[in-house]
Amino acid sequence: MSSKVFVSHGDIILDNVYDGDLNLIKQDGGGSNWNSLYNLSYMGETCYAIGTCGKDKEGDIAISSLKNHGVNVDFIRRDDITTSIMNIIIPNKSKLGDDTIIHSWYSPITNKRTLFFREDLPTNIPQELENKEIYVLLDKFETVNLEFINNIKNKKVCLDIGHVRFIEHFSKQYLINFFKNGNLVQLNNNVAPLLFERLQIENEFELFDLLDLDLLVITKGKKGASFIFKENDKFVCVDKSPEVIAEVVDSSGAGDAFFATVIKEYAYADKIDKNFISHTFDIANKASRDVIGQLGSRRN
Repeated sequence: MSSKVFVSHGDIILDNVYDGDLNLIKQDGGGSNWNSLYNLSYMGETCYAIGTCGKDKEGDIAISSLKNHGVNVDFIRRDDITTSIMNIIIPNKSKLGDDTIIHSWYSPITNKRTLFFREDLPTNIPQELENKEIYVLLDKFETVNLEFINNIKNKKVCLDIGHVRFIEHFSKQYLINFFKNGNLVQLNNNVAPLLFERLQIENEFELFDLLDLDLLVITKGKKGASFIFKENDKFVCVDKSPEVIAEVVDSSGAGDAFFATVIKEYAYADKIDKNFISHTFDIANKASRDVIGQLGSRRN
């Protein structure tokens, strides 16, 4: 049995999916970090969810979505709070002429905010994991998340920087101090230039060097991804493009499936080189295609 364990930390989130006429058509677990953890469990890895949610039916659905696919949910605390909800609206193509997906922190029905990030989260790693090799997945960078990773000794930290709104209220120095805990970082090409500006650096090579990473991945949607690593003390960038472009039903979760696959390959790799990149991109891209070809952010 592998000694590797994959762990994520934060608020448990429910996805409410609406069609273009604002009919609720699906409810399922959501949140980028939880989607990635779900995908790792789907691929047969040992996964633990550590966080909190409400004692409501929304929390029941979100937790069941993880538990039913093998994620250990024993360390999710149920509080007298309202479970956070991400609202996903899939426009009717016939009406709007495109397939742009809307993600909102506010209910399209009541216009009230439904997504919150709380500081009162459990921060201790379960005792049963103390001698394991722990891979921590995070997509939020609050002080409580930092406290959590600081409580773990034998760890690799994998950060998904998916949206500028999760970093815009932090100082440059705070972001550097947090991100320097990272071993593997994924960000998309929309966030990258804004992050470079915040950190006062010029490009992905400076970011890789500043954070002393093992691997930096910049995703580019249908155009593929760039992988930055170090080989023989030199920075190497490998650009990969997909051979197959899938038809999009719902783009939610594509980056999370990609990230989860990269994390798994990274966890078991002897070294990072061009062969590793080619192999990893091919299977990560397929995982993304599997997700965007269906409704919802997680593979069924």
